Amino acid sequence: MKIRRFGRTEFKISQLTFGGGWVGGILIDPDKEIMHKALSLSSEKGVNWIDTAESYSEGISEKNIGELLSSFTNDTFQISTKARLDPNSSESIISQIDRKIDASLGRLQRNFVELYQLHNPIQNISDKNNISVKDILKKGGVADAMEMFKSDGRIKSIGITALGEIDAINEVVLSDCFDVAQIYYNLLNPSASFSSPGEWNDHNFSNLIKNCKSRDMGLMNIRIYAAGYLATDKRHGREIPITFGINENELNRRVEKINSILHDIEGTKAQKALRYGLSNNDMSTIVIGLAKIEHLEEALEGYDLGHLDEEILTKIKHLQNNNFS
Repeated sequence: MKIRRFGRTEFKISQLTFGGGWVGGILIDPDKEIMHKALSLSSEKGVNWIDTAESYSEGISEKNIGELLSSFTNDTFQISTKARLDPNSSESIISQIDRKIDASLGRLQRNFVELYQLHNPIQNISDKNNISVKDILKKGGVADAMEMFKSDGRIKSIGITALGEIDAINEVVLSDCFDVAQIYYNLLNPSASFSSPGEWNDHNFSNLIKNCKSRDMGLMNIRIYAAGYLATDKRHGREIPITFGINENELNRRVEKINSILHDIEGTKAQKALRYGLSNNDMSTIVIGLAKIEHLEEALEGYDLGHLDEEILTKIKHLQNNNFS
């Protein structure tokens, strides 16, 4: 598997990252034997990074990773984790992050993580779940706090989850305070690569990739399967929306449009969705969500199929640029 430069961090990251999230749940629900088998297979195929968060089943993902990694050498996997903050809490942002880092490191059984990320969506005004640009960039805010904890060695690089309102996200990106961004990008919503939203009527992330690249940030492609909509017709009840714009009927209509273009392309639906992500050279890595060993095997086989060819990509881009009409 290709190992890529991870933006301005000192790290090299595999083109696929093992996702420890709740939607896939392979590091949360199965027996430890299955989890260990999945990590072993990933390592054998060249995957060197695991992405998790404190909120994934209330720390269970981190805890399981910590227990599993004791049977691997220290340099087998690099780890990123994330924290949600409460900007309205009486506890300061610095104190929240300090406490949450220690809790995550305890569950992971590590002295540091390679990447620590803000998990809140970013908006212009803070509320219970979202955090404002002001709370990120002000003195004593998120950026200051994370930089402080980089200096004490518990975290090596810092990042954001680039969800929320695009103007606010881009302001944070252009502040040059963060090393990495998690980017929502898939066949149904590639707007992070747009220079202008144009007629686009789904959640808009235009100019995000360009702005991240201008600051030499590492890019982690999240939701490549659109919470499973691009991978299978079966719904598992964990299709948690993290974007807003179109309704489910329109989402399903767009899935059908994409499937009609990709009908004769080699691979399963999930593999075709992954191959689309592999076709974007701006991404440092693609975080893949998994529920079963078979999903991992499918992803690894899809990786070996490589990116989509230019003729198909042109057809897809035409559909996307015309708002799937």
